[in-house]
Amino acid sequence: MDPPNVRDDEVVIDNHGVMLGNDDDDVVLEPTVGNNDDGVSEPMSGNDDDGVSEPTPGNDDDGVSEPTPGNDDDGVSEPTPGMFFKTEKELIYYYKQYGRQAGFGIMTQRSKREDDGSVRYVTLGCARGGKARKRITNISKPRPTTKTDCKARINAVLADGVLRITTVCNAHNHGLSPQKARFFRCNRAIDDSVKRQLDINDKAGIGMAKSFNALVVEAGGFEKLPFIEKDARNYIDKARHLRLGKGGADALRGYFERMQYKNDGFYSSMDLDDDGLISSENTETFAWLFDTWLKCMDGRAPKAIITDQDRAMKNAIAIVFPNTRHRYCLWHIMRKLPEKLGSHTEFKYGLKSALQRCVYDSQTSDEFEKSWEVFINTYNLKENAWLQSLYSERMYWVPVYLKNTFWAGMSTTQRSESMNAFFDGYVHSGTTLKEFVDQFDNALRKKVENEMAADFHSFNCTVPCITHLPVEKKFQAVYTNSKFKEVQSEVMGIIYSHCVVIKTEGAITTYQVNDQRVVEDGIKKSTLQAYFNEDECEAKCMCGLFEMRGIICRHILSIFAARDVQVLPEKYIMERWRKDIKRRYALIRSSYDDLSGKPAASRYSGLIKLCFQVATNACESEDNSLDMTQKLKAMNEIYTKLKPQATVASTHASIDAETGSSKKVLSPRVVRGKGRPPSKRRQPTIEKLQTKNKKASGKRQRKNVWKI
Repeated sequence: MDPPNVRDDEVVIDNHGVMLGNDDDDVVLEPTVGNNDDGVSEPMSGNDDDGVSEPTPGNDDDGVSEPTPGNDDDGVSEPTPGMFFKTEKELIYYYKQYGRQAGFGIMTQRSKREDDGSVRYVTLGCARGGKARKRITNISKPRPTTKTDCKARINAVLADGVLRITTVCNAHNHGLSPQKARFFRCNRAIDDSVKRQLDINDKAGIGMAKSFNALVVEAGGFEKLPFIEKDARNYIDKARHLRLGKGGADALRGYFERMQYKNDGFYSSMDLDDDGLISSENTETFAWLFDTWLKCMDGRAPKAIITDQDRAMKNAIAIVFPNTRHRYCLWHIMRKLPEKLGSHTEFKYGLKSALQRCVYDSQTSDEFEKSWEVFINTYNLKENAWLQSLYSERMYWVPVYLKNTFWAGMSTTQRSESMNAFFDGYVHSGTTLKEFVDQFDNALRKKVENEMAADFHSFNCTVPCITHLPVEKKFQAVYTNSKFKEVQSEVMGIIYSHCVVIKTEGAITTYQVNDQRVVEDGIKKSTLQAYFNEDECEAKCMCGLFEMRGIICRHILSIFAARDVQVLPEKYIMERWRKDIKRRYALIRSSYDDLSGKPAASRYSGLIKLCFQVATNACESEDNSLDMTQKLKAMNEIYTKLKPQATVASTHASIDAETGSSKKVLSPRVVRGKGRPPSKRRQPTIEKLQTKNKKASGKRQRKNVWKI
């Protein structure tokens, strides 16, 4: 019995191990031919990666007229034997629309044509049909595949001048998601008018990503475009040019009020003084910021926070978040080693590696204390003020003191640093608050789109298991691809981990785990202790990987393998890493999400699209171009005379009435902050040396090439 189709507008976990009957024994996939990476034969017509022939350019995006079957108010009906279509394009269009509605992509699996190119019969099937090509690659890093050998397909045969569907199989062996169907290759296409606009922007020196973002804003969202950024060839981020001007703080207030109007849960607060927004960066300011954030979160303080070594921020955290675990960015500390200790004669001959071993290899606090003392005495660094300050604050940055806190895999302020990259292409050093509030929405849209694309990859592709362990199969089923790869890295580590029972006291068994890891200078051996509770079926390891990163370590996995644990305890499955998690923040409505409050802008967008289509068709002929130009000039004269005279005052009045503004907010004083300066960021000494060495190395390579 075939399983019913599964639909989920958010995330669907594939149904593994479902056996499907072959309703069409006469139709099989052709052998591997061409460049298709997944091992399914290339289609006999068209250039689409999913095997669907390229539609003929025209006013319709798919290049064919609406087919008669399935054209009802309730959507496209399921294919049934006996349905017929006049042309192959109509058949492809129909099955593509049905697949988009049901939540799967389609491809041409097989076809037979006459000498004149007309089709005799054709098989259209699910894009996940067929089997992946077996390749001799690194088995520890299996390549994700979209192929599940899905049998869903339709067969059509040419008879009496029409293509008639003969056999149908609508059962899929994987999940379906109509919401994500727009990501399938067969549902993505760029029409000629958009291509023409992108070409003009490129010739004018406008980055491709900026052009793409402009199309997103014009369409009203990523989901309104029939293509994704990848299809537009890595476009740069930035959508539109904003009007420059003062009043940034007032614009920020207006943005907050609009967002509160659209989202009941949106929270905002502005602290004002006589001059406007408070702009200093001292303990008092940070304390206000953290306290306001705490009110926004209904009094729930963060469990952990990572910052640099800023004293004002540290004091404010201690005041507002007394129970929050605070740590310093380890990367910022370790990258200062050449600057602070580079003058030591032994820096490159053991000092640097000794300090790194002391920090990273210590498994207990006592072990760190002993290693630190040996390090200080060996290299005579008792009088080094920088190392003394680090030691006095070792609880804030040494990993061994932070093992009992969950950090989601972060030991640095990488999330903070990544926010700079998050806004690249949208804001710059001279961006005003007025510009920022508009560009923030564009950046947020891009963030949501990237997460949707990542969700689709986990939904559509499966990373094969590298072992037969049931624990690995469990993680494959529930985790996203990126997190499952992290788990697989630990699964591979079982090969190098050997556990030995030290003692058993009741239900608690203590193990000694001998581990080996590949490092830069060879193989690193280590010995750890781990504990297994047989009653609770749980283990705890001294490495603290699960407690800190939420990823089960190889040492616990080796113990589970030795104890023949078949069912993974739920405590080792983190909700945040699941592929079926519901992100509520993705449902937040943007301040500029829709044009319902701007009817003129909505009408303008529709007219622009129509004009692009008309211009595309008319430019092919000189006579048609002249005719269109004359008609447009005549229409423009008429509409110019009929255009109503709008006043600026009435526009501002309507905005104030909608947002309820009653107070003028002044912009903050211009001050020099600790962050990025208006010009190029000042590089630390170590970065300058690295850049200089790279340039020198590049020059030497070019000279060698010239000599050859």
